[in-house]
Amino acid sequence: MKVLVSGLLILFAGIQSQAAAVIQSASNIHNGKIIVAVDITDPARRVFMEVDARSGKKESLGFPNDLVSEDIMAVVSLPEYVVVLSQWTSGDGRKPKVHEYVRSSKIWMAAGDLNCLSFDQIEIEKSELRVQCADENKEGLATGPVKMALDFTAKSAVKVNLPIQEASSGAVGFVLKGGSMFKWASMEVTSGKAKKSYSAEDLSLSSDAKIKKTIKVKETIGPKE
Repeated sequence: MKVLVSGLLILFAGIQSQAAAVIQSASNIHNGKIIVAVDITDPARRVFMEVDARSGKKESLGFPNDLVSEDIMAVVSLPEYVVVLSQWTSGDGRKPKVHEYVRSSKIWMAAGDLNCLSFDQIEIEKSELRVQCADENKEGLATGPVKMALDFTAKSAVKVNLPIQEASSGAVGFVLKGGSMFKWASMEVTSGKAKKSYSAEDLSLSSDAKIKKTIKVKETIGPKE
């Protein structure tokens, strides 16, 4: 399924005005952990929450203020970094923004814009992000392979297909349930024979997760020269 801005306008319509929390996106599984993007009316409670499938521990990665009005299209989890693709989907839409979260320093960095509106797979290898762009041949928009330089070098290559509604890795797995695409109501996590369900509200900042500072726009660090 292509992550196509025109097709997402209906899916995302009204999401910001909803009272209840929803899960907008989930990441690949890394080290037995899943990251979910939780959307809710109160911008202060939007969050990227990482859930340990084995222990049930939840940890907030915060949420950069310059993405408060953006829809989260994809989350890619890596050993030392997290890469997020977001997009303003109202009207004609805008080019997706790419942000990087540095696990060691717990800061968000703005990597720039991706010159592609429609894609269904993301690859990260070394310091490069790649998508196979399905945009029609329009002025200013790319078609075919689109590459973007990242601000770090990944230790191993990662490839994810979008949207991620369920995934498994070894004895760990998860499924997003309820609601509709990009507005899921809950996440069921499995670790071996054990299962646990988290509502979107459980995963918001009103839950028992440890709250970390949300990076403000002026504090968002740009790509290195």
